[in-house]
Amino acid sequence: MLYNPIKRLLYNVFFSYSFSRLIIMNMKAPSPGFTLVELAVVMVIVCILAISVVSMRINPTAKVKGAAFNLLADLNLARSEAVNRNRDVLVDFSLGHRDGYLLCLDTDSDQDCNDEAPDAIIKEVLFSEEVQFYDCSSAPPYPLGGPTKTPAGTDLAGKKGLIFGGPNYIKWQPDGTSSDNGSIIVYLPAPADPMLVTGDPYAAVISSGATGRIRLMRWRRKGGWSRK
Repeated sequence: MLYNPIKRLLYNVFFSYSFSRLIIMNMKAPSPGFTLVELAVVMVIVCILAISVVSMRINPTAKVKGAAFNLLADLNLARSEAVNRNRDVLVDFSLGHRDGYLLCLDTDSDQDCNDEAPDAIIKEVLFSEEVQFYDCSSAPPYPLGGPTKTPAGTDLAGKKGLIFGGPNYIKWQPDGTSSDNGSIIVYLPAPADPMLVTGDPYAAVISSGATGRIRLMRWRRKGGWSRK
């Protein structure tokens, strides 16, 4: 009389345990597709990237900022290349046809990158059509909404974004110093009027040729130049 109930109880316990294990294993089995959480994460990333791209396109200051930070990185690249190669490296801003610059080894010591061999060119950079060197070549008047002086206080009249003591190049030397100090200022003018500033100008400033130190400055209409 006791055998059958005990046997049935043991059978029910074993069956329940086996069924529970089967459910747990199925729950832990890898899904052949994406889970809702994974899809949600992907969608969030896509939305963030889309917002960033749209912001870059509709925000003129963002375009100038991007060009300025690239310029800062390239000036530091030229400096490190001069140290690593133990040779003078030029950053030549005289491209002529479009605003930008060249990084090169000055193998013929003529202080420009125009006629250097291809293997002497380290990098060539052309600005987007919107971003330009800050044009005060016909000032005064100065571009509306922009600065009239460099961060160091030098008057920008007659300059086009390149304010050095000499020609429109910077030479980095093997000891990490530069041939000159000064500022390189970029901005985004209105499409039909270069005298109207639509994005905050930025300046890459070489404050001392003896140290080769570079810093980035931003111009704001209400606050003037401030360090980034």
